[in-house]
Amino acid sequence: MAKTVSISVAQRIQKRFYENNLLFEIGELSLHISGCENSCAHHHVADIGLLGLNKGKQDFYQITLGGSTKHKIVLGKKIGRAISIDKVVEAVENIVNVYLENKAQDESFNQVLKRIGI
Repeated sequence: MAKTVSISVAQRIQKRFYENNLLFEIGELSLHISGCENSCAHHHVADIGLLGLNKGKQDFYQITLGGSTKHKIVLGKKIGRAISIDKVVEAVENIVNVYLENKAQDESFNQVLKRIGI
């Protein structure tokens, strides 16, 4: 997967949260995007990980949730099939909105995920 595609997705995600005034409400959240299945950008250990895949001539992303390196190394779990690049920003926004709707004060993304499940 082309590096410029991953950068474009990262910029689109940040722009979406900035425009919706959610950047500061979200707080600390690790989101790693990689185009390398060897985890070059450590998408496996992010709260939300995106692995770019190329299927034919189309770009897709596999989403993982719940990775961590804070107290012990935890690999995120895949949440279904890879989705097209056109849907990835909306998917990340939906995941973050579920987190924001369910979090208690000072509760981290992974704490909410453990409590409510994928």
